[in-house]
Amino acid sequence: MHAASRLTGLPELTGVRKEWFSDWYDGPITGVAHYGGREYWFVMVTNDDDGGSWDFDPRVYVLHRLSDEQLAQAWDMHRSFAVAGLPGCLHSPPCTVDGAVAETLIALRDRWPEGHEDDYMNAPAIGWFRDA
Repeated sequence: MHAASRLTGLPELTGVRKEWFSDWYDGPITGVAHYGGREYWFVMVTNDDDGGSWDFDPRVYVLHRLSDEQLAQAWDMHRSFAVAGLPGCLHSPPCTVDGAVAETLIALRDRWPEGHEDDYMNAPAIGWFRDA
């Protein structure tokens, strides 16, 4: 998550549509959004540096420009988790769901360990938006 200070100097964007999320806490925290004919990584903004609180209602997100390779990797991750039956699809039609056994979920988490998205949130920011 980003501290509110991350918004400094960034323009507010309108017309952003979230495609899917990879992390959730009472709403999407990170994922892919569509804006201006391109896909970007979104990251929620919090009130403090440690991500412990947020008062933004609606939520506020920063959009980050990913490389084509990073976007392909993110979509691969999303589809893999979706096939395993985990939530995240906000797009239509949603991803195919096959369901998964515990071993499949463990393998997915080994393939994409916690923190693998850190490079995404450090990619160049293009602006911020409020949740619809």
